[in-house]
Amino acid sequence: MDFIRVLMRRCAALFSRRKLDAELDDEFRAHIDLAIEENMRDGMTRRQARTAALLHFGGVTQIKEAYRMRRELPFIEQMGNDLRFGIRQLVKNRAFAITAVLTLALGIGATTAVYSVIHAVLIDPYPYQGASRMVHLHLYDKEPFPDDLALTGPQFVHFQKSSVLDGAIAQDPFSMALTGEDLPEQVQVDRISPNAFQYFSVPALIGREFGASDSSQVAVLSFAYWKSHYAGRSDVAGRTVQLDHESYTIVGVVPQRFGWAGSDIYIPLVYSSDFRRIANVYARIKTGVSNEAAEQALQPMLDAFAKETPQNFPQKFKVHLVRLNDIAVGRFSGVLVILFITVLFLLLLGCVNVAILLLARAGARRPEIAMRKTLGATRLRIVGQLLVEVLLLSVSGGVLGVILACAGVRLVTHYLPQSVFPSEAQIALNIPVLLFSVGVSMLTAVAAGLWPALLASRTQLRQATDAASARLAGNRGVNISHMSLLALQVALTVLLLACSGATLRKLSQLVHADLGYDPHNLVSVSIALRDGAYPHWQRRINYYDQILKTISTNPSVASAAIVEGDLPPSILDSATLSLSGSSSRSDGSVIPQQVSPSYFSTLRIPLLRGRVWSDAEALHANRLVLINSAMQRRYWPNENPIGQTILLNNGVVTTNVWTLAAPGNNGRYEIIGVVGDSPNRGLDEQVAPEVYLPYTMRTFDSFSLVIRTNGDPSNLLHAIKEQVHAIDATQAVGAMTTASYLLERDSLGRERFVACLFTAFALLGLAFAASGLYSILSYLVSQRTREFGVRMALGAKRRHIVGLVTLPAFVAVLIGSAFGLLASYACSRLFAQWTSGDARDPVMLGFVLLLMLAIAFAASLIPACLATSIDPMRALRTE
Repeated sequence: MDFIRVLMRRCAALFSRRKLDAELDDEFRAHIDLAIEENMRDGMTRRQARTAALLHFGGVTQIKEAYRMRRELPFIEQMGNDLRFGIRQLVKNRAFAITAVLTLALGIGATTAVYSVIHAVLIDPYPYQGASRMVHLHLYDKEPFPDDLALTGPQFVHFQKSSVLDGAIAQDPFSMALTGEDLPEQVQVDRISPNAFQYFSVPALIGREFGASDSSQVAVLSFAYWKSHYAGRSDVAGRTVQLDHESYTIVGVVPQRFGWAGSDIYIPLVYSSDFRRIANVYARIKTGVSNEAAEQALQPMLDAFAKETPQNFPQKFKVHLVRLNDIAVGRFSGVLVILFITVLFLLLLGCVNVAILLLARAGARRPEIAMRKTLGATRLRIVGQLLVEVLLLSVSGGVLGVILACAGVRLVTHYLPQSVFPSEAQIALNIPVLLFSVGVSMLTAVAAGLWPALLASRTQLRQATDAASARLAGNRGVNISHMSLLALQVALTVLLLACSGATLRKLSQLVHADLGYDPHNLVSVSIALRDGAYPHWQRRINYYDQILKTISTNPSVASAAIVEGDLPPSILDSATLSLSGSSSRSDGSVIPQQVSPSYFSTLRIPLLRGRVWSDAEALHANRLVLINSAMQRRYWPNENPIGQTILLNNGVVTTNVWTLAAPGNNGRYEIIGVVGDSPNRGLDEQVAPEVYLPYTMRTFDSFSLVIRTNGDPSNLLHAIKEQVHAIDATQAVGAMTTASYLLERDSLGRERFVACLFTAFALLGLAFAASGLYSILSYLVSQRTREFGVRMALGAKRRHIVGLVTLPAFVAVLIGSAFGLLASYACSRLFAQWTSGDARDPVMLGFVLLLMLAIAFAASLIPACLATSIDPMRALRTE
């Protein structure tokens, strides 16, 4: 019985609905017949009168929908009707719908992706407890480059008890040889104090981490090393690893985000009683204590330490605390902030563009909206139906924006230079910012869609029926709201283009910078001695010389050299310089670089004057040096520096357990030659004065082999390992890097990344501006069809019609461009400080202005052509 009652109710509802639809169709036909009669009284034929009536009311579908809006339907059924009608409207206007959805999606996706990177890199990059209070301790004297704080064992114990600290650790990172296999492998080992893992408070992924109760022969693996060498096996705990022929028991594996010091293996640090054995110290400041207050509290303690071990501290130093992330990110933090501000502009551009599109479309639909009200629809009903249409656009744009945001995060992460953000940073989609971007975009769309609907819903019957015919010539005044939005859009676009142009010019300068050497077929291989190996100066330099000569015999090696650091433009510390040879007067600073005599021929750095010391002179530690051209220009601009004597660091030659000084080295050297400049402060900095010393003057426990190859270097590393193993079976060889890779990583990677992002944002902004301009002009042409028809019927020229269409838009474009150029000029100092780009270059700004005008011309071309192709008679009949 229940089934029969339900079926009867549904049949009755269907019958009543069809009956009401029939009544509405009858009422619709009555209004159409009335309009036909009025048109026939104006002299039209019946066919023309019927066509004009249907066009006047906006079409059969819209009229029927307007009539049905008079019905009192349940809310769910009303929503269903509105959704179906909204979908039909968007399908009918595909170009508008696609443009609006893509604009919203691109703004949402770009904003979310960039902020997700900023949040992961700048705001929350580390998984460590209290990471925002962790600091590096730098010791500054009169030199611009600081020394890291390093303490002995007793000093570190006393340091930990400071009242301003919430913990401290000591570490001694070192390269060790992974032995027990055919060829030793060089791995990066971090010897850290036993309290380190408690200090970090990051639980182990597998097994456990060592502490104060563990022996010194335990090890914890990094996530990357565990994956690469143990294939991610879960039973790794309890195995042994052999480092420098000593066995260490693996007790655990740290999580992926734990990347302290970028090490492969962590072992306990055991302080030696030797006061020369020191380790770097890092600390965490207590909550509420500022850096300045901590510096003042720590300075007396460090002064006392300096009196105990003066060889471990610079003279007359001041301690300076630097937050953990400031070291890792450095100046790139400003670049990310600029990028985020830029992408906010892009989101604003997207919102403005959507507002322009919706306002233009709403203006064209005002007769339809007014007609709906005239036929009996309430304002609330009209606004509700239009709200559904706008929400369809907003939701579609939001969904696509989420997809683009996920893809954008992956894309930005892939191209973000690895050297400019902490390895611990985990870049993922930021949900709050995603919700914010979606909310702002949807609110903009709703506001831009409902405002004209509210205005149009006030229109009376006479305005609805005579909206077109009563207007002799469309709206003569320029639509102020549309043109204001267009000017704002153009201003933001010009600002984006100026920033993009500045970064591209900067990148071009770096790519074409004079390196002073030939980076092609040039590689670098690092070699580090095991701890305590070759402790005597003569044995060490003989060992290094033997390695160099052996490698040079390889058929794949054209030439090879030893260098203390790495290939240019590696940044090195500076030393004080006295020209007179007297320790009482310091004339400036210079960058010392220790190399073998073949360094210049291997890198193909030109010898401008004098000669290079010989191998024999280097092995006998003759105090001979070469200087670069920048040093000659600064200190001997009008004279020959050959034969001059210089004094470095006032004759103080620092030695420790890792560094051995040549006998008789008193810091005094004779200049025997001048070589060409090569970057020593980065590609974007001016070359500083540099002095080249024989590597034997101060021999370190590690060095780099610089090799120019005869061809593909892919198989060279294994051959080098075998040759070094034949000399010393315990010696490991590090990784091999190419000069091109080092240039890209250290100098070009960041600039290329920034330039690509700025260019992408500028192109999106340009597309938004072109879309907004095209929408406005198309709307104006549609509104002024009758006017243009009358003008052309009265003899107006095509160029006059084109001017009427494009002139207001070009005025708005010029005004917006002027404000954009002023904004780029005003922000240029901040932009230059954070990105090294010049946004005030007149040539670049002129090109930006021409590009903006060209895009404006291209966007206005189609609407202008449509305006000039109007048939006057058809225009009059249509209106």
